[in-house]
Parts: sequence; structure tokens; C-alpha cells
Amino acid sequence: MYYASIDVLAFLINAIINYNILLKKDIMNRMPALHLYRRFLNFLMLYYIMDMLWEILYAFDLKTAIFYETEIYYVVMAITVLVWTQFVVEYIRKKTLFLKILKITGGIFLVIQLIVLALNIFYPIAFWFDDNMNYKVGKARDLNYLFQFLMFFITAAYMFFETATASGKIKNRYLAIEGFCIVMSLFIVLQSLYPMLPYYAIGFVLGTCIIHTFVTEAEISTRTEELEQLMKIEEIQEAEIITARRMAFKDPLTSVKSKSAYQEDICCLDSRIENNDLKDFALMVFDVNNLKKTNDQKGHEEGDKIIKEAAKIICKTFKHSPVYRIGGDEFTAFLSGDDYQDKERLEADFKMQIEKNRAEGGVVVACGITDFIPGEDTSFAKLFSRADAKMYENKKSLKQKT
Repeated sequence: MYYASIDVLAFLINAIINYNILLKKDIMNRMPALHLYRRFLNFLMLYYIMDMLWEILYAFDLKTAIFYETEIYYVVMAITVLVWTQFVVEYIRKKTLFLKILKITGGIFLVIQLIVLALNIFYPIAFWFDDNMNYKVGKARDLNYLFQFLMFFITAAYMFFETATASGKIKNRYLAIEGFCIVMSLFIVLQSLYPMLPYYAIGFVLGTCIIHTFVTEAEISTRTEELEQLMKIEEIQEAEIITARRMAFKDPLTSVKSKSAYQEDICCLDSRIENNDLKDFALMVFDVNNLKKTNDQKGHEEGDKIIKEAAKIICKTFKHSPVYRIGGDEFTAFLSGDDYQDKERLEADFKMQIEKNRAEGGVVVACGITDFIPGEDTSFAKLFSRADAKMYENKKSLKQKT
């Protein structure tokens, strides 16, 4: 069973080294030619099985069974060669006359084999078994191997000359096919000289090992490049998102936080309220006095100056708290930490500054502040409503002083 043991070894080697290609479908998407290479490997595995079976039937002197098994063996061989030519054309991915001819040659080889093998059933022109179960070969079988030898040898020569002008990935592909063809050419000669030894199977396993090395390296290289490219794209996108977020969350006129940032932070606060996780928090609401009058009498450009000045006053006092512009002349500040602990003084300082501005004809900003009350304030909206009401009381008071 020496002959069959070589096929078993070849079968196992191909199954192990090509595990990803044979069983993992996602890998096919990375290189279209791998679909055909997988098909080639499947037929090659079938070829090894047929080659194993040949010796088993031969050992048991099953003349009729081994005859038809040999017929199928040569059919599988021809299909394997055909799929191999299809793979090469797709793998090289270059439209040349030679590759077109190579693909057609694979089809012609299969058709000729089918015709020869059909005739061989009636007229032994390819092979036969004599009365003593000796395997005999005819000229058609020799022509079969000659045809394959010429095809592989000429393809190797073509790849050799193409390699001289190629570079990078395409050069590696030429080298892979060239190496495969050289090995197959050599072992086809040995198989034709020693028909009772499995040189053809050995040639295929060595050839596929060569291709596997190049395909695997190409796959690793391609995957690495893809990952590097994806990481670069991700970094760019992340930077763009951060930039866009900063722009979206920053009020362009005053440089304080925008209404979008305010709405997002409200969601966080509502979540904390729902989880009973909000403590020591106060909300302050601001509104610029007489902005509409300024816009109507002096124009929006002057009104914008007032809004910017109001933002400066608020930020100067509440320098450790996030300040949001939530409307044309409306602002809010979220007080926590040190600002929360010092809120009475900060409110007093702010109102003192506003009184000074009012007396000097400067920007007047009304304000209202309220503490978050756990258990009572079940949402941010309730907190805002209370602070807003206090702001309007202050606004009314300031107008009465004018």
C-alpha cells in the first residue's frame, strides 16, 4: 500500500495547509481568485481519493471495478487541470492572449480526455489490464501526459518572462505559478516513465505547497495593508467626528456650549435623576434684557455684541461650570462641585456686576437659580421650570429699576 499511503499523506497535507481556504467562506471575499483555487483544491482532494482507491482495487484484483475507476480517475485529473487553468487566469488578473489560450486549452484538454476515455471502453488506446492484472498504457495516455507537460512547461516559461518586468504582488503571483508549473512538469515526466509510482500526486502536493506559501503571504500582506488602511481611515474619521462634534457643540457666536451640547447633557442628567445618582447640583438660567429693542433700533450686529458680552460676564463668574447658549438671548449654567458649594456668593457677585452694568448703561442679564431636590425633581424639565420662573422674577425686578 505504498502508493496509496503517498496519496493519504498528500490529502492530509493539503487539508491542513489549506484549512482556511477549504472551510472558511469569509476569506473568499478578500481575493476573488480564491473561489477558483478552492474549487481546484476540492477536485485535487477528489483526485487523491481516486488515486488511493486505484491501488486498493488493484490489490484485490477487481479488474472490472479498477478499469472504470481508472476511467473516472482520468476524468477527475482532466477537470482538476481545467479548474487550475481557470484559477491561474483569475489569479494573474491580466488580460493577455496567452492566458486566454491557457483557459481554452484547459477546456480542450477535458473534452479530448472525455472522448479518449469513451473510446477506451471499446478500444484500449489509453490503458488496459491484461489477464494477469498488469496495468498497460497506450499512446493516448502518453499523449495525455505530453499535453500536460507542454502546457505546464510553456506556462512556466511565460511566467518566467513576465516576472522580469513585474513587481510587487503581481510578481509574487507570477513566481507562484511558475514554481507550480516547474514542479508539475518534472513530476509528469517521472509519472510517464514510472506509471506504477505516484509521482503525479507528489507533484501536485508540492505545487500546491508553493502556491499556498505565496497565497498565504499575499493574504497576510493584504490583510495587514487593509488593517493599516482601515486604522488610518478610522483615525481620520475619528478626528473628523471629534472636530464635527466640537463644532456642533460649540456656539459659533459666543464660544460657549451650544444648544446641541445642552440637549445631550440634559439626557445624561435625566438618566442620573432616574437612577437617583444626581446630588449637589444647581441650575442657573440667564436672559439678556432689551435685546429685541437693540436689534430693532441698532441692528443685529449690535445685538450680537451684547450677546457676546453677556456670555463673557456669565463665564467670568461661573468659570468652573459649563455654560450653554440655549436660545438667542438665553443661557444656562450647570453648577456642581466647588461652584455648587459657592453658589450663593457666585450669584451675589453676578448680580452685583449686573447692577453695576445697569447703572453704567452696560449689558443687563437677568438670572434665576435653583437647587436640584432629590425625590421632588423627577426630571430636568421640573428643575428648569423652577429656575426659569426665578429668572423672570429677576428680569421683572431689573426692568422696574430702569
